[in-house]
Amino acid sequence: MEYPDRYNGGVKVTEAMTNLIIIGHGGYGSAIKNTLGMLLGETEGVIYVDFNKEEDLQTLIGKIDDAAALCDGEALFACDVAGGSPFRQCAIKCIDGQGKMAVAGLNVAAYCEMVYNLDLPVDELLELGIEVTHSTVARFPDLGKA
Repeated sequence: MEYPDRYNGGVKVTEAMTNLIIIGHGGYGSAIKNTLGMLLGETEGVIYVDFNKEEDLQTLIGKIDDAAALCDGEALFACDVAGGSPFRQCAIKCIDGQGKMAVAGLNVAAYCEMVYNLDLPVDELLELGIEVTHSTVARFPDLGKA
């Protein structure tokens, strides 16, 4: 399948799967794609979107619409930061409540776990991402704090 020039990968998945759209500022989508590629290989069912400095809000909205159009079933927008333009625009896309949700601030460990669980409904996939992010934050030295 060929993708528009503004995409850097992703595979349209079947209706039985939740589609994961990873989007953020600068090269966020591209960087996560490269990282997951190193850790997991090809990530079928994941679409990666970058919102670059030279792009305006209308371009971002077009990219979000294009990514959503690749999704046959439910879709989870995973954004870099809450409150940023990508998250706000993805949240607007989710207002209709038709199998779309948005989350922000997940880590690479969460993305790895989510890629292997795209068979989950969108709400469960979102919760899994949040739980994994919370449980995989580490510090050194530990200092005995939770």
